[in-house]
Amino acid sequence: MNDKRKAYQQDYREKYKSQAKRVNITLTNSEYRKFNVAKADNEKVTAFVKNLALSALENQSHIPNDLKEELNTLRFAIRNIANNVNQIAHYSNTVRNMTISDENNILQHLKQLEDVIKEYTHGRLTKEKHDN
Repeated sequence: MNDKRKAYQQDYREKYKSQAKRVNITLTNSEYRKFNVAKADNEKVTAFVKNLALSALENQSHIPNDLKEELNTLRFAIRNIANNVNQIAHYSNTVRNMTISDENNILQHLKQLEDVIKEYTHGRLTKEKHDN
């Protein structure tokens, strides 16, 4: 059994080496402390650095988990609002008593909500960058 296990382990390592590359970097203590933000996300520093690098290569922002949760909550709220607006539009088309100014007013409020969310998200991401 020991020989089978040894052969399996060797095959596994060879296959893994062909599929993945190991990269090592050295950080000063002060650089490493800057990455301690990862601990707030319950993420290892190496995984955090990897995710940041991949995000940068894809021209995307790395969004911390707490901010992702807040944005998911906002998305859920917006979807509910959109559903309500759809129901209002359906009712308006059925009864024909809603004026165009009422519809424009609703759309204006939705636009304001979108602007607030964009501003909030940009502010949070900018704050995260400055805190790091």
